[in-house]
Amino acid sequence: MALLIISSIPGEMDTPKRSPLSRVVSWALVAVYTIVLPHAIMVYKAIEKGFSAEFAGKVPLAIIILSGLAYLVFGFSAKKGTRCLGFTIPCAIIVYIIVSLEPNPNKHIHIPEYVLMSWLLFEAISIDYRGKGSMLLVVICSSMLGIVDELEQGIYQNRFYGWTDMVVNSASSVIGVLALMGVRDCAVGDWGWRGHLRHIRVSLGILLFGAIGAVFMCVYLFHVKEVKGFWGVYPIWLLVWNCLYLTLGSATLLSRWHHLSKRARGQQDQEAMEVTAHLWVVCPLAILLLMHALVVLTRLTGWEFG
Repeated sequence: MALLIISSIPGEMDTPKRSPLSRVVSWALVAVYTIVLPHAIMVYKAIEKGFSAEFAGKVPLAIIILSGLAYLVFGFSAKKGTRCLGFTIPCAIIVYIIVSLEPNPNKHIHIPEYVLMSWLLFEAISIDYRGKGSMLLVVICSSMLGIVDELEQGIYQNRFYGWTDMVVNSASSVIGVLALMGVRDCAVGDWGWRGHLRHIRVSLGILLFGAIGAVFMCVYLFHVKEVKGFWGVYPIWLLVWNCLYLTLGSATLLSRWHHLSKRARGQQDQEAMEVTAHLWVVCPLAILLLMHALVVLTRLTGWEFG
C-alpha cells in the first residue's frame, strides 16, 4: 500500500498536457475513487476477521508510517530531502493529533485515503490550472468529497454519517497537500485569474446558493440520523432547495464545462487565466451537485439514513 501511494506522487511540474484524454482519465479516477472509497471498510473488516481486531487496528498506523518513510526516501532520491523533511514535520503533527483524539483505529485509515484523494485531485486540476491557489482548491474539493463520503456512508446499512470523520477527512487532505508541496512545484503565475470571476458572477451566485443549502442539509441530516426518519425531520423547504439547486446547478455546470473545454484548448495567457477562474466554479459546483443529489435520491428511494 505504501509503495502504491508513493508511486502516485506527482513529479516536477512541466507545462501541463491539455489532451482531452488526460483530462477525462484524471477526472474519471477521482470519480471512481470517490464512489469506491466508502467500501474500503470491507478490507478492514476482512483483516479483522482473518486475524484479529487488535491486528486490524494497527494496520492503518502501519500504512501511515510506511508511507511516510517511502515519501522521505522518494524525496531524498529526488534531491529534495530537506524540503520533504520540512513538510513531513507538520504532517506528522497532524497525524499525531488525529490519532490522539480519535480512539477508533479504523478511522485512522482515512488519513492515507484522503492523502491519496488530494493527490488525485491535484493531478486532475493541474492539467488546466494556471496561477496561484491550486493547493487551496485541492484542499477545498478534497474536504467536500470527504463530506460526500459521509453522505454515502449514511445510506449504507450498518454505516454511519458522522461529523468527526468529516474533520479527519479535511485534516488528511491538508496532509496530502503539504506532502505535495514537498515534492511538487505549484503552477506558475499569480492571482490574476481572480479578475475573470466578475464575468461569471451568476455562476458564483448559484455556487453560493448550493453551498448554503449544503450546510443546512448536513445539519438536518444529523437530526434524521437521530430519529431514523426523514419526513417530519428534514424540512420540505430544504428538499425544495435541493431540487432547485440540482436544476440550476446542472444547467450552470453544463454551460461552464462547455466554456471551459473550449478555452482549455487555447494557449494565450488570458485564456489560461479564464480557465483557472472556471475551475474554481466548476469543481465545487459539481461536488455540491453530488451532495444534493444524494439527499434527493435518499428521499425518493425511501432508504434509511444513519
